[in-house]
Amino acid sequence: MKAFVLYVILKIYRLVIKVKTDVSFDIENYPQPLIFAFWHESILFLSFAKPKKRTINILISTHKDGKLASDVVKYFNLGTVGGSSNREPTKAFFAMLKSIKNNKTDIGITPDGPKGPRRKLKRGIIELAYLSKMPIVPIVCCTTNAWRVHSWDRMLIPKPFSTVVFKFLNPLCVNSKDEFDQKAEELETLLNEC
Repeated sequence: MKAFVLYVILKIYRLVIKVKTDVSFDIENYPQPLIFAFWHESILFLSFAKPKKRTINILISTHKDGKLASDVVKYFNLGTVGGSSNREPTKAFFAMLKSIKNNKTDIGITPDGPKGPRRKLKRGIIELAYLSKMPIVPIVCCTTNAWRVHSWDRMLIPKPFSTVVFKFLNPLCVNSKDEFDQKAEELETLLNEC
């Protein structure tokens, strides 16, 4: 019941903000699964920017807050993979790998979640891209005017009548282990564009 109420609140709030997407490539018809990377602070309104033709599973913590988030995103036609870097990381990693390779679904990851530090990339996403041979698509969230929640991620809440732009940047491939450090730095820099 809580999840449905939150879903309805978000849908109503969506009516007083403008959400735009800026996509650098033909995302709807991209032939392979993709790994979407976005900071934890932008997760609340990202559901409104979901590419229509793609099937996406979001990595969400199995903690009680994660369970609620998982129930909410299902109303937005998003799937979930349970786990995090803190709770059962190996199980979550292999569940994502299986989802990409066997089920051919996209994965969404907050590489600074679930507890931070804020806007600091954890390398699991780089390893996932390397082992799955699938590219990472950085999603950058920019807003004209927003409040910030007093939480570790400084959760972003766009103010009424503001504009939120989700930029889907070009895919980033990780072809060898030698690239891990470079790609991690590159991805973190791209995600920090706004």
